[in-house]
This record gives sequence, structure tokens and C-alpha cells, in this order.
Amino acid sequence: MARILTIVAAIAAVVVAAVFVNGSKNDDDKPSTTTTTGPAKNALTVTMVVSPEKEALLKPLVQELARAIEPYLDLPFAFFGHSMGVFLGFEVARLLREQGLRQPEMFIASGRNAPQFKWRDAGMQLLPDDEFVAAVTAYNGTPGALLRDAALRDLWLPRLRADLTVSARYRYVEKEPLECPIVVLSGNEDELSTEAGLNGWRTQTTAEVRYFRFAGNHFFLHSAEQLVLSRIAEELTKLIAHQPIGG
Repeated sequence: MARILTIVAAIAAVVVAAVFVNGSKNDDDKPSTTTTTGPAKNALTVTMVVSPEKEALLKPLVQELARAIEPYLDLPFAFFGHSMGVFLGFEVARLLREQGLRQPEMFIASGRNAPQFKWRDAGMQLLPDDEFVAAVTAYNGTPGALLRDAALRDLWLPRLRADLTVSARYRYVEKEPLECPIVVLSGNEDELSTEAGLNGWRTQTTAEVRYFRFAGNHFFLHSAEQLVLSRIAEELTKLIAHQPIGG
């Protein structure tokens, strides 16, 4: 039976928040990889926390993550990214192609316009602390404990700024489109994405682009979690059905 390894590019702000809620952090700025069993078997989560002490640029993150997943590229794989993780996965796919390595069988872009569209909130990372916290809170995806606990806030705030700085500094360079199908997930109340921006994904692949919308804001993947997971599972199941025996 064919298998698909789903590589989750987890670097959006919500992931940074989750790291500190769990009481741990990654101090060496190296990607950590976690394989999952059970219902999400054959899923590989690649997580990197952006250090505030280092220049927040996407290119070195992409290079590190491409190296981290290279040992797993003997299997067919799909990329999933949410928010800034979308650009991370997109650029990793491009880098793998440039290096002559295996390409994803599918790219799942969640909560983000196509990369040629500039991020709406570029500049937010430069706001004073109180204004920055208010702006991030408006996304409705930040755990309240991070805002109420001074120690957690001191740890979390510089890293979240670094995360959003990466997003703000991203510069799209036009290249040949990908060749895999793209699945675009969005929230019907997400003010960070637009119809034009979501439709822009059609120019980023020579294959099919499919769209699915869920109830919720930028963090619809939490409020509509089961529906989102079901949709991803269905898309991957259809993909596996078209894979040759043995992958």
C-alpha cells in the first residue's frame, strides 16, 4: 500500500505560543522533527522557533528545514503550512526542486494569500509592546495565559516579534510554478486573506488548485479543527489512491 508522509511546516505565531505554554523552548534555533503515530500516522512535524537574537530572515530557515527533512524524502510526501508556515513550505519546495530532490505530491496552504501578495500587517512587528500585544490579540488565536503571565510574556514577545518579522520581510521572487496540486484552506472571517490573494494560488502550480472554506477567523484550524482534519485526511486519501504500490 502506498504511503504519504505529511510534512507540517510549523512556524506560525500560534506554534511559538504553544511552545511557551508547554513550558519549553528551542534555544539552538535548529529545526526539531517529530513523527506521529495513531490517527496521524506517517506525519512528520518540523518545528523551528525563531530566535530574537538572530536576524529574522526566511532563507536560513528554509535551508535548515530542507536539510532536516532530506532523510525522509525516500517516501512520497505532502507539505502543510498555516499562516507564515505556508511561505516556509512553499520556499522549501522550491529549494528542493533547485537541488534536484524529490518534490511534494501535494501542497496544502492554510490561512494565507498566495506568496506574490504582500502580508497585510507588515509593520506590526515594529509596534510598541502594548500596541503589539493588542494587535496580536485581535487575531483571536493567542492563549490568554501568555498575556496575563509577565514571565511568559517576556519570553514570548521577542520571539513572536521575530516570527512576524520573518513574515514581514518575505520577498517573493517569480519562478517556475510548482507541479503538484495545491489545496487552499481559509476561514470565512479571516481578515488576513482576500479573494484575490487566495485566487492567486492558481498561478503557483501547473496542476489543480482546490479551495475549501471553514467557519472562523485566522485560526479557523482550531475552531473548526475536526472539519479541517477531515478535509486534509480526505485529500491525502485521494492522493494515496493514485500512488503506485510501494510509493
